[in-house]
Amino acid sequence: MSIRRPLIGLLVLAHLALPGLWPVASPPPARAQAVDVFLNVTGGGARKLNIAIPEFTVTTGADPGGNGKLVASVAGNDLTFSGLFSVVAATGAIPAHNQDALRQSWKEFAAAGAHAGVHGLLALRGERAEVEMRLYDLTSPDHRLIGSKKFDLPAAQMRRLGHKVADEVVLQFTGEPGIADTKIAYVVGPAGAKEIVIADYDGAATMPVTRNGSINLSPVWSPDARSLAFVSYKQGYPDLYRAFPFERRPDQTLAAFGGINSSPAFSPDGRSLAMTLSKDGNPEIYVLNLASGAIRRLTRHAGIDTEPTWAPTGRQIAFVSDRTGVPHVYVMDAEGANVRQVTSSGFHTQPRWSPRGDTIAYTQRAGAHDIWVVDIDGSNPRRVTSGGDNQGPTWAPSGRHIAFQSNRLGRWQIFAVLVDGSAAAAITKGNAESTSPSWSPRLP
Repeated sequence: MSIRRPLIGLLVLAHLALPGLWPVASPPPARAQAVDVFLNVTGGGARKLNIAIPEFTVTTGADPGGNGKLVASVAGNDLTFSGLFSVVAATGAIPAHNQDALRQSWKEFAAAGAHAGVHGLLALRGERAEVEMRLYDLTSPDHRLIGSKKFDLPAAQMRRLGHKVADEVVLQFTGEPGIADTKIAYVVGPAGAKEIVIADYDGAATMPVTRNGSINLSPVWSPDARSLAFVSYKQGYPDLYRAFPFERRPDQTLAAFGGINSSPAFSPDGRSLAMTLSKDGNPEIYVLNLASGAIRRLTRHAGIDTEPTWAPTGRQIAFVSDRTGVPHVYVMDAEGANVRQVTSSGFHTQPRWSPRGDTIAYTQRAGAHDIWVVDIDGSNPRRVTSGGDNQGPTWAPSGRHIAFQSNRLGRWQIFAVLVDGSAAAAITKGNAESTSPSWSPRLP
């Protein structure tokens, strides 16, 4: 017990004094047509595609709560957030099974500048709800049907139906699903009382993950989006745990060695967890085999090595080390060999490898903190954020957005931005301090 106490303050300093501070399926032919429409209209994505999303038409059941309007609104907001689409304002629903009304509506939307339109049909059947999304090309003379898909979920998950519609639209036009049906985990609360919560990627539908009244930090999603690894002081020391927010399962203890247990990072295949341990006297990078419980040590240096992040291939790990006197980002093989320095000329922490594999996001301190990205060979560093203090990057599964914590509005909240630094949007709002975001993979 006494071995651990002198080291607790180090992790508290890293995570509490200043968050993040050192050390710390549609048919392929239809989709191909949609991609062709998108490229023809936008010139390869330089412009946004204008899309009309009228209120969804209720075909079965009563809708006193306005769910048809809600699903359309959620889907429209998702497509706007994507940065790929501009949503054409629309009120009222297009009648079902009325081709003349449909043609007239699409004609009017096309005249208003819409390139595509979504006709949504909503069936409410007691505790279930079914949405059918029909996507039309409004640039063609006959307003041809590009593709359609149905989604069935519990009626209580109406917002998720909107997210699924938006992700299908993105899939049809880009060949890759959208990111609306994802979650963000983050930490809520002041110093000394921090709990982990999860919410939809847009900040809605918040639900607690921890309720232990202790200090819980550094949530990170597993690749299957079923669990979260995190640091907790619930037993008095900084130990690593795994929570299963969508299942009735108790937390699983992952690492409770003497000293620091921190900086969890799942491998892309979900079989291993990289972490920082000081059990041998110095903070080093280790990898835990989740099935067997075996631990492998990867780094052996007198400096502090911490904050591992896996390449999407699983063959490399980036991490932070102050082995040259100042924290920088390094990359090594997954076995710990071939260490090379990636960043220089600065104070760099919190690396996160892009899902696309070509860049690493990190936090740079130069007075305040800002989010930067750099190519994996160390070239072309560029700044993503400005204004206030911005820390703790986490990538959307598409690699097009980064979420982070910022105090630009006076207190710590979660924001998201396109990787080019544009279209910053607040994810969390209110009086609570929100920090340490982790963006989930696409939900199963």
